[in-house]
Amino acid sequence: MALAGASWQLDNGLAVKAISDPAAAGAAALVRIEAGSFQAPVAWPGLAHLLEHMLFRGSANFSAQDGLMGWVPSVAGRLNATTQATQTAFFFEVGTEHLAQGLARLSDMLAAPQLAAEAIAQEVEVIDAEYRLLRAEVETRCEAAQRQMFGGLDAMHRFHIGSRAAFGNDISALQQALRQFHQRYFRAPNMTLWLQGPQSLVQLHALAQCYGSRLPSGSATPHEALPPLTAAEDYTLSLPGTPQLRLVFALPRSHSRGWLRRLEGLLQDEAPGGLLARLRAQAWCDAVRLDYSRCSENNALLSFIFTVNHGSAAEAAHIESALLAWLRALQVLAPAQLAHYEHLANRDFHRLTPLDQLRARALGLPPAEPNDDWPRHIAALICAPRRRLAVRSDGDGETREIQGLPLALGPFAGAALTPAAEPFHFFSSSAALPSPRLPSGLAPLRHLLPGEAQPVLLLRPVPSSPFSDEQAYGLQAALRAGAAELAHREGHLSFERHQGVWLLQLAGSHALLCHGLSEVNRALAALPQAILSEAARNLRHTQLKEQSDIAIRRLLAQLPAALSAPTAAAQWHATLIGGDGELKRQLSHLLYDFPFSVAAEPPLPTHQHQRPVTLTESGAESALLQFYPLPNGEAEGRWALRVLAQLYAPRYFQRLRVDRNVGYVVQCAFHRCADAEGLLFALQSPTFTVEQLRQLTDEFLLQMSHELPHVSAGELAQIQQVTQQNLQHLSTESLQRAREIALENRAIIAAKPMTLAQLTDWQQRLFPAG
Repeated sequence: MALAGASWQLDNGLAVKAISDPAAAGAAALVRIEAGSFQAPVAWPGLAHLLEHMLFRGSANFSAQDGLMGWVPSVAGRLNATTQATQTAFFFEVGTEHLAQGLARLSDMLAAPQLAAEAIAQEVEVIDAEYRLLRAEVETRCEAAQRQMFGGLDAMHRFHIGSRAAFGNDISALQQALRQFHQRYFRAPNMTLWLQGPQSLVQLHALAQCYGSRLPSGSATPHEALPPLTAAEDYTLSLPGTPQLRLVFALPRSHSRGWLRRLEGLLQDEAPGGLLARLRAQAWCDAVRLDYSRCSENNALLSFIFTVNHGSAAEAAHIESALLAWLRALQVLAPAQLAHYEHLANRDFHRLTPLDQLRARALGLPPAEPNDDWPRHIAALICAPRRRLAVRSDGDGETREIQGLPLALGPFAGAALTPAAEPFHFFSSSAALPSPRLPSGLAPLRHLLPGEAQPVLLLRPVPSSPFSDEQAYGLQAALRAGAAELAHREGHLSFERHQGVWLLQLAGSHALLCHGLSEVNRALAALPQAILSEAARNLRHTQLKEQSDIAIRRLLAQLPAALSAPTAAAQWHATLIGGDGELKRQLSHLLYDFPFSVAAEPPLPTHQHQRPVTLTESGAESALLQFYPLPNGEAEGRWALRVLAQLYAPRYFQRLRVDRNVGYVVQCAFHRCADAEGLLFALQSPTFTVEQLRQLTDEFLLQMSHELPHVSAGELAQIQQVTQQNLQHLSTESLQRAREIALENRAIIAAKPMTLAQLTDWQQRLFPAG
């Protein structure tokens, strides 16, 4: 069944937008408030950000522990919030049956937060830890530098994150400021509620009416109409990591954003004739992304962010010239081409989870629509004020505190733009697929769920196979052209890392799978020097990005290697999910020509892991990552691990993030990496040493060994019920579903409810030190 949507306005002024998706496995909700960091009083920088945090710290009818922050993880859901320049949003995703309970908590925290003085003092410290973290984050500093390049809006140049120093020591005054900000902006007419799930529109309307009507009424806060942004200076920003070129356009904001979804699809199209293929062929750029940032009711910044190879003035001029020529070519796309790229962009959109779809609709790039006045939007973009930001490690700017961040801004070294030498080409039609020649031999191919629609072929190196990142990036570069062709033909080809495992994914019709695998064999048979050079650049970019990332992410990137022990033979496994016997036969023949040896897959994992795996980093901030893997693939242990993760996670967060204020990064969760399943503890702190962080985790495990025997029967039953539902609810998106079936071996998990005595026994086996 197709998606259905509807919009309403409740009596209290709340706007409601609902999407009914009968195929969805879960439900999501998002509330957007038309106020953000730019609306905070000048005397209280960061106040909007602090209020976002405080709404999770208890409300009239729900304590902090029973509120959205504590409750959503207990039902295996996801939640978050974000404070942007002019908007704030709160959102969560849960099983369908839990949507009403989540809405009860969301509406209560928005309408009646406690804003207790003690909680404010604690959350100021959390904000200060986040501020210290963001001072070193590359993306945060790049965004601040971009705002410096434009004038016309004073709020763009102010400090917005918040810190202990900014909030001061008068908690009573801060509490009053929070209440005033909340009373002014958190009114139903100033909010929009999005709901998405398998429920009917009638059911979603009833939920919106029941819980949305609890939000206080009043009048919407008018937004001042501001003049268009003006272009100020180009800059070079000195930062470690991968060099970038950011071409930033100041758009007069339009209520239509769907055209940007199509623009993003065109920008990232890797097919020959497009912008990215042109830039790669000249070795000027290897990746590009689009970023949209709303600045006011009638202004937004649109950034084309290029990952460049040298950072030279000539390179920047070539990229800018190519971008402008490409934008001009977009103005004259034929109606059939516009419809085709709209379809491709929206297909990728609908592969997102319900929660990520709502975030895109509310804050980012919603689905593209036909008849969206595309030529006018592109013409306005070409004429919009634009500025250039070069991000390089060897810039010579003097570091100053700007917007509360250390920014080393220097002049931008420009060069004359040059006209594009060749025209760009875009998809117009597809020739018929050739039938590949089938080799005489057969390779082993595991076949799961034969007959299921939307067949997917997965290929991966054997666990512990000596498969390096250098090899992986070579394969990734070699497959780009084939992946682009299949995308235009309604198929999918990718080679990416999932859960620490490199995975080749091929999806589409029977004919597309066979054609795609034949193209994979051809592309990987021998890698030309241009492909190897591109792969080396991409690997270097990734390594530089990891080096400049926050400490805990660097440690997470190291975990797959820490869990692997390479063996002598390089072999691969192949799995077909869905499809019929004839498809399996043809793919088995084609796999005989796969450049790597394809081996039969063992029925059960044979890996053995030492416990725990500990990774640490000391510096401006200390980071600790501890991973306790299940020592074997025993079915009962896999169940116990998931149940213990659900029990531990909220307690770990409460004790180390809230009670001890260790830092902004505090996480305990079930984690799967490099075929190992385990419990992951992650901490990053500006004040505690690595040894202190290790001691805190050890103390927590010891506490839980004493507390677990006293967990109530009701809590244990609820967690096991949620765990079982989570395991049974496979994704409706074909690629994600295939990974869940083939990689996670969910069928080999003992889903029988466990007694407290059994769980305690597994706790002692998993965490013997506790």
